[in-house]
Amino acid sequence: MKVDIVVDARYKSCPGPLLALAEAVMKASPGQIIMLLATDPGAPRDIREWALNVGHKVLNIEKADETYQIYLEVSS
Repeated sequence: MKVDIVVDARYKSCPGPLLALAEAVMKASPGQIIMLLATDPGAPRDIREWALNVGHKVLNIEKADETYQIYLEVSS
């Protein structure tokens, strides 16, 4: 998957990862893929819920060691 923007929010607690992602989305263009790196165990749930409410698409969520890699496609 081609990633356009990487947001490193590791070691930030809630709502840090979501705020960092939302800021990146505001600067991104529709169709771009953002990968969020987060260690907060609530981040996957929070990002899924937020994306559903605002219309962006969560493409995939992976976990390597203690880091979640959350891939989001920016909608128009």
